[in-house]
Amino acid sequence: MKRITEEELIRVLGEPNGAEKLMGMGLDHDDLFEKAVGLFRANGSASALLIRLANRKQYLIKLSEDEGFLSSLSAALAGGNAKLRRNAARLMGSIKAPRFADELIPALEREDQRFVRPSMLLALGSIGGERAGAFLKEYRPAPPADDTETKHFEEERRALTSALRSFVPREEHSFRGFAEPVTVELRAPDLLTRQLADELTGLGFAPFDERRSSLKVTTADYPALFAARCFTEALFPIGTAEANAAAIAKKAAPFMEKLMASAHTGRPPYRFRAELDIPMRTPAERQELVRGVAEAAETALLVNSPSDYEAELRIEGNEKHARLYVKLFTFKDTRFAYREESVPASMNPAVAAAVLRFASDKLSVNARVIDPCCGSGTLLIERGLMSPCASLTGVDIAHRAIDIARRNTELAGVDAKYTVNDILRFECHRPYDELIANLPFGNRVGTHSSCEKLYAGLLAKLPQLVRKGGVAILYTMEFTLLKKLIRETPRVTLLSQQRTEAGGLTPMIFILRVD
Repeated sequence: MKRITEEELIRVLGEPNGAEKLMGMGLDHDDLFEKAVGLFRANGSASALLIRLANRKQYLIKLSEDEGFLSSLSAALAGGNAKLRRNAARLMGSIKAPRFADELIPALEREDQRFVRPSMLLALGSIGGERAGAFLKEYRPAPPADDTETKHFEEERRALTSALRSFVPREEHSFRGFAEPVTVELRAPDLLTRQLADELTGLGFAPFDERRSSLKVTTADYPALFAARCFTEALFPIGTAEANAAAIAKKAAPFMEKLMASAHTGRPPYRFRAELDIPMRTPAERQELVRGVAEAAETALLVNSPSDYEAELRIEGNEKHARLYVKLFTFKDTRFAYREESVPASMNPAVAAAVLRFASDKLSVNARVIDPCCGSGTLLIERGLMSPCASLTGVDIAHRAIDIARRNTELAGVDAKYTVNDILRFECHRPYDELIANLPFGNRVGTHSSCEKLYAGLLAKLPQLVRKGGVAILYTMEFTLLKKLIRETPRVTLLSQQRTEAGGLTPMIFILRVD
């Protein structure tokens, strides 16, 4: 890890977003922490950097046990630099030493800079205690003297509301279901929405608004949706709003209040967090929007609790227009609980289910199935859960992968056998009905040249591994290579292919018949 000189540290701290830059420079954080503490104790500088470092438990503990630093913090709170007073309050709120409440209360009463007060209020809420609670209950932000103070007044009011929430006993809320039908948006692997729609139709649902990676269902039986396996997550669509904190909160807060109250036991407030999926120019702008939305969306029934939340406010779209959704965490999705562990480049189980459903008209009941690159077993397990199989066999060259696959398969309640072997050396006494594989991509596992050797060898060996008329379902990012090899390989016919998406990549599904 790189180290930085004190002179260079001071220079970077003086730049816009300097503390944030330092955290992203790949520096030795232990060294960075020691230098930041030294600068703070010497002249009160580096407080913004310490706030970020204090998010790590080991550094927070060190700050809490450093009496010299704590004394410097108290001096900073009483000093003449308003920004330093604000940052000192933030650090006090992180450290949570009860003695700080006795310092923050008089400091807040004499504070003449409105932008400092919200941090002091939040620190008192974080520290807690009888005196802090009594003070906050009586505290009233001074009305804005003019339009220039309105923003700071609103921030102070929201900070007070948030601080008071920390004195409300935390109540667990259990999901009890919906009395009335609700609309749910299910996210599917890209261009495999039709497979999800067919699956849902078979379960008695009526999907609509089908798009390339999502569809919607209206139902009062939310848990029943999770009998389907071809979707990655379920979201409750709120609507659209301008991509600013006030507009998003105005649209989202009433929806979240109604949704949480209608589907859960227990009394409010309900805990939520904001999650942003909008490209922003800088990380600081992203952080500012998330914080602004979270603060603005707080109400008497909703509390922003990013480390202990029951619902997520999802914000998607672009810098001008936002699409808003809620994701519930009070209902546990146990569909893929068998995946206790995975290996690098493991297949998302919902993608595996959708890929198999794409090929479902070529698959058969009581088939003998082999996965020549089984990894953690996901594709083979989903095949076993899709329909009864006479046998499931997984082969992988890595011992660790096979150990993980065996454990996952046991948890899934599927009967499969695994062996450590190179599929190009693997011998089978009787060809299989189906071969299914999430092939190495080359850009994630292995290299292009190693993939070329594996793909060519596997295609050449297909007539030994799969009976005549049997099928191979291959999923890969190396689709150009595979297309070329399929054309050059005798006794193999390409029946169909389909592009999809996975983790920013665009792999393809190939269905082959062995002739």
